[in-house]
Amino acid sequence: MAHIDIPVPLRWSDLDAYGHVNNAALLTLLEEARIHAFWEVPQEQLGGGTEQSPIVLPVSADGRDLLTFVASNRIEYLKPVEYRRDGAVVRLWISRLGGASLTVDYTLHTPGRMDEALIRARTVVVLVDSSGRPTRIDDDMRERLAPWMGEPLTFRD
Repeated sequence: MAHIDIPVPLRWSDLDAYGHVNNAALLTLLEEARIHAFWEVPQEQLGGGTEQSPIVLPVSADGRDLLTFVASNRIEYLKPVEYRRDGAVVRLWISRLGGASLTVDYTLHTPGRMDEALIRARTVVVLVDSSGRPTRIDDDMRERLAPWMGEPLTFRD
């Protein structure tokens, strides 16, 4: 299955009263990984350790005509996520391409333990034009996204 692994830092402030990463903070970590994967790095930030992701979409909030809106999020918490100085790793891939939307599936892992997911999640993203109307995913974009397609996750009922 095609996927991309994105390291994400954990912050001390992400912890809840039980010493685990808070559920709302986990949603933010997934957002950070999704932005890293899909938004283009500005030219002046490339180099010096900043690399361009291979899944970049032609979207961002920098005045382009194509924007992304989150339509839904789903998270299943499989095990508590403990604070670690080495952070976590978000594995993500595209599980579905719709007419104007794409579905991103994720698993979150402890570094070095990619065989065990701590959470599994899904975000549906809708592509819209500057007026807020859904914009169809064209053939060129489908072709560029095809290598990052993978099997959809199965969630508990």
